Formats: sequence, structure tokens, C-alpha cells
Amino acid sequence: MKLRLKSLLHRFGRDNDGSYSVESILLLPMLAWAILAMFSYFDGLRLANVNIKATHTISDILSRETAPVNDSYIDGLEQLQAFLVNRNYDKSLRVSVLRFDGDANAFDLVWSEARGDKAAYPDASPVAQHLPATADGDIVIVVETWMDYRSAFVMGLTDTTLYNFMVTSPRFAPQLLWEGAAPATT
Repeated sequence: MKLRLKSLLHRFGRDNDGSYSVESILLLPMLAWAILAMFSYFDGLRLANVNIKATHTISDILSRETAPVNDSYIDGLEQLQAFLVNRNYDKSLRVSVLRFDGDANAFDLVWSEARGDKAAYPDASPVAQHLPATADGDIVIVVETWMDYRSAFVMGLTDTTLYNFMVTSPRFAPQLLWEGAAPATT
């Protein structure tokens, strides 16, 4: 009996019929999880890249503007952001123009406008520490964008807000003016 049992166990150990089925059943859930996780991570990185490019585009458009802008112009930038991102997630946009005062060694807020759930800056203090060093009287345009990202599949990614901050100098005009406001003095 002992010999027969030993023989049966030895034959069972050498038998590989059905091993592909067992391996498939064990590996298929892990493979499906890996595919969904890679899709989620790739989608998140792609969308973060799209948001950066949208922020750069809006900032570049503003840096080339020679005429004063108004509420309709900022509304159009918000629509452009939505078009470029092409996702139905909550988005926000804030555009601010600041001037560096060399005597006070500080930035002064010229104007700020926001769309979405963000507010315009009341003064330069919330953003001043993030701005680069500039010469006395230089004007900078700050474009900030936000988008609440939700992963398509929950594979280790949590909901997050994609935030971009872009500082640009005006290119073809000394400053970006708000319609009806006086220019910042140097």
C-alpha cells in the first residue's frame, strides 16, 4: 500500500496535463489588474501633460496681446482651456498681472481675474514668493490653472487636483492692460 501511494504521488508530481489552465486562472486576474493600472497611470500622466500645455498656450496668448483685455477675453480663455483639456472635469483659471517695484523690493498687483471656483488675488502677497527676480518696473503675467482629476480605474491613484503655475513677460507691449484701468506706472 505504501509503495502504491508513493507511486501515485510520484506520477501526480510528474503529470503536467492542465498546467496551462491552472497558470491562466492564477495569472489572468494579475494581468487584468496590470493592464488597468497601466491605463490609469498613463491617462493621469497624459492629462497632466495636456494641462501643462494648455497653461503654456494661454500664457503665450496673453504675452502676445497688445490690446487691453476684459471679462469676455478671460471667459474666452476659460473656454480655450476647456477645449484644450477636452475633459468634463472641474477646471479653474486665474490670470494676474504684477509689477516689480525695485524701491520696495516687492511685487505690486496690477490686476487679477479668476474663473471657476478660484478667486482673484486681492494683492500680490499670495503669489509674490513664487515669482522670479526681475528688474525694477518689469511686468509679469501669471497664469494658474487647476483641474480636478479622477482616475478612470481606482488602481492606486486617488482623486487629485492638477495645478500649473506659469510666469511670462509681455512680448509686444510694455504690459498687459485691463480694459478701463490705468496702466501701471514705472
